[in-house]
Amino acid sequence: MNLHRKIVTVGSVLLITALLNGCGSGSNNNENSSVENEGEGSNIPYLRDNHANYSEHGSTQTPAPTKDANAKSINWTISASTEEGAEKLAVHIDYMTEQLQAGENPRAWDKLFLMEAYMKVNGYYTTEVERSGINVVISKNANTACAYEVISAHSDAVSGDFFAQGDINNDYSSTAESILASSACDAERDSITSYISSRQRGRGN
Repeated sequence: MNLHRKIVTVGSVLLITALLNGCGSGSNNNENSSVENEGEGSNIPYLRDNHANYSEHGSTQTPAPTKDANAKSINWTISASTEEGAEKLAVHIDYMTEQLQAGENPRAWDKLFLMEAYMKVNGYYTTEVERSGINVVISKNANTACAYEVISAHSDAVSGDFFAQGDINNDYSSTAESILASSACDAERDSITSYISSRQRGRGN
């Protein structure tokens, strides 16, 4: 299968602090006003409206990630009902990866998304997207146990709420708090807590 590959890796945090929200001082986001919903390439309204048109490759089941805790990797193979749908998904993932890498904080009211932003901007995981026809392959690889727990929890939310129901409103802060309290995050806990405290906003702010 000939795959059109785009590999997004994390750049230096020193190069991105001038961008919006990079220091937590720009506009902040909620489910109705966020980088997920705004900006060319976000595609979240399309994906929300067409969430049922995506399935796990080779089946009719809701897309679900394949996880490898030892390798600290999360992998998806998702089939869309059309090539347009596959392109919309791939573009969205690339767009959101770039936003996180640039220091943006989508869903700044949700601690799990803030934790993921922290991990991305500080180089704790990479994202790779491949698309061919109606198929999209997404691979995320973490380099710490804490980062793996964060991307794993995010993948569960995407599979269980977004692809299953089109739900973008659930708050996963309690999940983030459990991860942050775990031994996996002992080394990063203080830095993550500080990051969240300086950037978290209420919905609508």
